[in-house]
Parts: sequence; structure tokens; C-alpha cells
Amino acid sequence: MSPQNILKKAEKSGLNLIAITDHNAVAHSILIRKINKISSVNIILGIELTTREEIHILGYFPDEYSMREMEKKISDCLPKMKNKPSFFGDQLIYDEKGEIVEIDYMLRQNALQISLDELIDYIHFLGGIAIPAHINRDYCSLMSQIGFLDPTSNFDAVEVSRFEWINKKYEIGDLLEGFPVISGSDSHFLEDIGTFFLEVKDDNHIIDFSSLQDFLRKTGNEKYSGPFL
Repeated sequence: MSPQNILKKAEKSGLNLIAITDHNAVAHSILIRKINKISSVNIILGIELTTREEIHILGYFPDEYSMREMEKKISDCLPKMKNKPSFFGDQLIYDEKGEIVEIDYMLRQNALQISLDELIDYIHFLGGIAIPAHINRDYCSLMSQIGFLDPTSNFDAVEVSRFEWINKKYEIGDLLEGFPVISGSDSHFLEDIGTFFLEVKDDNHIIDFSSLQDFLRKTGNEKYSGPFL
């Protein structure tokens, strides 16, 4: 799962927009955009964060500066514990040549010492998009930890698992409790990349961070009258 291999597999699978969203880590999300010189695949900078309440949040960011600022916040809020390679595996860090240059010994799966509301506000402060991840799951999700989706929350969208997306026959542009609903492959292995993807129809061209942000704002504002950032 090096950034180089992820990029090659995404291109081979015909995907045109992806994000690496490692848990509480930004290195490979930044790296894959740096090495993406001639590929047909566009990259959005992303990360999957864990709040104090053990809720997973997808954060997407407009530039490397905002990602680095998020990295600083993670460093401040992540408990200083060592990774458990026997359970989570080694956290390898690659360079631009695709060579392993470092091992991250921090336990990245831990919850950050920051609340859900505080984290959403901070992502927005950095100009990013904040989306609760796989909200239908029975662990580390909005529903499992809080039990409901508050329609007045300041989320930019909500994500459901790919299985929920397929079962409920969602389409891009649909709303869930007033929020745009999306899904993702949540690929943890190379062979998973390209087995599931979202297809944008009509005149909605989502090709980068700005167009994704514009689409989510337009979808939420047009179909929902409640608070939306």
C-alpha cells in the first residue's frame, strides 16, 4: 500500500479522483500528490481522524499547508503511545522513490483528545471539509457512539459504508437527514482499489477539492434549509 502502488492501481482501475485517508497521519496523502506528475488520477488531500468520543471523521483539505497544520493539532492531541505491530502492523513511511525510509512507532489508532464539535470547527478553520465516516457502522461511528444524527450539526456531508450505499441504492446528490451522503471504497489492500467507486452524473464535475466542496455546498443548500457550512 505504498502511495506509488496505490496510484498505479487507481489509474489501472480507471479512477479519476482518490484520497489517501490514513488514520491520524498525513505523510502519504501529501506524498501521493507530490509524485502524481503525469497520472490521469487526481488527488484530494485527506485524513481519517478519531475524536475523543471514538468517532471517525474524514477531513479533506485544500493544500499542504492546511494538512501540516492539522498534523500539528494531531501531535498535540494524540496520546503518546507506541504502536502494536503484532496487531496493527508496521506503519511504514515511503519516500518519493517508493522506498521505505522510516517506521512510524506512534499508535495512530488512538482517539485524539479533542471533541467532535471542536474537531469539526478546527477542520473548517483550516478551510477543510469535515465528514463523519461510515456512520452506519456499529463501531467508531456517529451512530454507534452518539446514537443519532443531529440535523443541525455542522457537517459538510455524511459517509455511509459501501455496503449501505449499495443496499439503500444511494446516488450522488442524495441527502440523509439533510446532509449530502457519500461513500468510499475504504480500501485497506491494493486489490480493493477500484472494486467500488462513486459515479458522478449529469453536469456535476468533481475533479478536485474545490469542485467537491462546491458540490457539497450546492447540494446541501439547494435541498436543505438548515445550517450548513
